[in-house]
Amino acid sequence: MRELLADVTRPFVRQDRRVRALDLTGKDRDLLLGLTDPCFAICGVTNSRLQKVLGSSGWAAGRTQKQLSARLSRHLTLLRQHGLLRKQPNQRSYLLTDKGRSITTALAALLAASTQQLTEKAA
Repeated sequence: MRELLADVTRPFVRQDRRVRALDLTGKDRDLLLGLTDPCFAICGVTNSRLQKVLGSSGWAAGRTQKQLSARLSRHLTLLRQHGLLRKQPNQRSYLLTDKGRSITTALAALLAASTQQLTEKAA
Protein backbone atom coordinates (compact mmCIF):
# COMPACT_ATOMS: atom_id res chain seq x y z
CA MET A 1 0.00 0.00 0.00
CA ARG A 2 2.86 2.35 0.89
CA GLU A 3 4.48 1.88 -2.53
CA LEU A 4 1.19 2.45 -4.34
CA LEU A 5 0.39 5.69 -2.52
CA ALA A 6 3.94 7.07 -2.29
CA ASP A 7 3.87 8.86 -5.65
CA VAL A 8 0.71 10.86 -5.05
CA THR A 9 1.41 11.78 -1.44
CA ARG A 10 4.52 13.80 -2.28
CA PRO A 11 4.68 17.19 -4.03
CA PHE A 12 6.79 17.53 -7.15
CA VAL A 13 7.78 20.13 -9.76
CA ARG A 14 6.57 19.91 -13.36
CA GLN A 15 7.46 22.56 -15.94
CA ASP A 16 8.82 24.90 -13.24
CA ARG A 17 5.57 24.74 -11.27
CA ARG A 18 5.05 22.98 -7.97
CA VAL A 19 2.29 20.37 -7.92
CA ARG A 20 0.91 19.73 -4.45
CA ALA A 21 0.59 16.28 -2.96
CA LEU A 22 -2.81 14.64 -2.68
CA ASP A 23 -4.28 14.44 0.81
CA LEU A 24 -5.87 10.99 0.59
CA THR A 25 -7.55 11.00 3.98
CA GLY A 26 -8.21 14.73 4.21
CA LYS A 27 -9.43 17.29 1.73
CA ASP A 28 -9.14 15.06 -1.37
CA ARG A 29 -10.80 11.97 0.12
CA ASP A 30 -14.37 12.68 -1.05
CA LEU A 31 -13.20 13.52 -4.56
CA LEU A 32 -11.18 10.31 -4.88
CA LEU A 33 -14.00 8.22 -3.44
CA GLY A 34 -16.40 9.90 -5.88
CA LEU A 35 -14.22 8.66 -8.73
CA THR A 36 -14.91 5.05 -7.71
CA ASP A 37 -18.45 5.41 -9.09
CA PRO A 38 -18.85 2.70 -11.79
CA CYS A 39 -20.41 5.14 -14.28
CA PHE A 40 -17.02 6.84 -14.65
CA ALA A 41 -15.44 3.61 -15.86
CA ILE A 42 -17.92 3.44 -18.73
CA CYS A 43 -18.62 7.05 -19.74
CA GLY A 44 -15.57 8.84 -18.44
CA VAL A 45 -15.24 11.62 -15.88
CA THR A 46 -16.67 15.05 -16.64
CA ASN A 47 -17.04 18.12 -14.49
CA SER A 48 -20.84 17.99 -14.59
CA ARG A 49 -21.02 14.29 -13.69
CA LEU A 50 -18.65 14.83 -10.78
CA GLN A 51 -20.81 17.74 -9.60
CA LYS A 52 -23.80 15.38 -9.43
CA VAL A 53 -21.84 12.73 -7.53
CA LEU A 54 -20.20 15.15 -5.09
CA GLY A 55 -23.10 17.60 -4.76
CA SER A 56 -24.34 16.16 -1.47
CA SER A 57 -20.92 15.59 0.09
CA GLY A 58 -19.01 17.86 2.41
CA TRP A 59 -16.54 18.47 -0.41
CA ALA A 60 -19.12 20.64 -2.20
CA ALA A 61 -20.91 22.08 0.84
CA GLY A 62 -21.62 25.81 0.81
CA ARG A 63 -20.52 26.38 -2.78
CA THR A 64 -22.49 27.70 -5.71
CA GLN A 65 -22.55 25.68 -8.91
CA LYS A 66 -20.01 28.04 -10.46
CA GLN A 67 -17.66 27.74 -7.47
CA LEU A 68 -17.98 23.96 -7.46
CA SER A 69 -17.30 23.81 -11.20
CA ALA A 70 -14.15 25.92 -10.80
CA ARG A 71 -12.95 23.80 -7.87
CA LEU A 72 -13.51 20.60 -9.83
CA SER A 73 -11.62 21.99 -12.82
CA ARG A 74 -8.60 22.73 -10.63
CA HIS A 75 -8.74 19.28 -9.07
CA LEU A 76 -9.15 17.51 -12.41
CA THR A 77 -5.95 19.25 -13.50
CA LEU A 78 -4.26 18.13 -10.28
CA LEU A 79 -5.35 14.52 -10.84
CA ARG A 80 -4.06 14.66 -14.43
CA GLN A 81 -0.69 15.96 -13.24
CA HIS A 82 -0.42 13.07 -10.80
CA GLY A 83 -1.27 10.62 -13.58
CA LEU A 84 -4.60 9.43 -12.18
CA LEU A 85 -6.64 10.74 -15.12
CA ARG A 86 -5.99 11.14 -18.81
CA LYS A 87 -7.97 13.34 -21.16
CA GLN A 88 -9.93 11.72 -23.95
CA PRO A 89 -9.05 13.22 -27.33
CA ASN A 90 -11.49 15.78 -28.75
CA GLN A 91 -13.79 15.49 -25.73
CA ARG A 92 -14.34 17.19 -22.41
CA SER A 93 -14.02 14.00 -20.45
CA TYR A 94 -11.30 12.04 -18.71
CA LEU A 95 -10.65 8.37 -18.06
CA LEU A 96 -9.08 6.88 -14.97
CA THR A 97 -5.66 5.44 -15.70
CA ASP A 98 -4.59 2.09 -14.27
CA LYS A 99 -2.75 4.00 -11.56
CA GLY A 100 -5.89 6.03 -10.82
CA ARG A 101 -8.07 2.92 -10.63
CA SER A 102 -5.59 1.22 -8.30
CA ILE A 103 -5.32 4.20 -5.97
CA THR A 104 -9.06 4.94 -5.77
CA THR A 105 -9.89 1.26 -5.19
CA ALA A 106 -7.17 0.90 -2.56
CA LEU A 107 -8.32 4.07 -0.80
CA ALA A 108 -11.94 2.89 -0.75
CA ALA A 109 -10.87 -0.50 0.67
CA LEU A 110 -8.61 1.16 3.24
CA LEU A 111 -11.34 3.47 4.48
CA ALA A 112 -13.92 0.67 4.58
CA ALA A 113 -11.69 -1.64 6.64
CA SER A 114 -11.83 -1.69 10.42
CA THR A 115 -8.79 -1.23 12.60
CA GLN A 116 -8.98 -4.91 13.59
CA GLN A 117 -8.96 -6.03 9.95
CA LEU A 118 -5.98 -3.80 9.15
CA THR A 119 -4.08 -5.10 12.19
CA GLU A 120 -4.70 -8.71 11.19
CA LYS A 121 -3.48 -8.07 7.65
CA ALA A 122 -0.36 -6.28 8.88
CA ALA A 123 0.60 -9.15 11.19
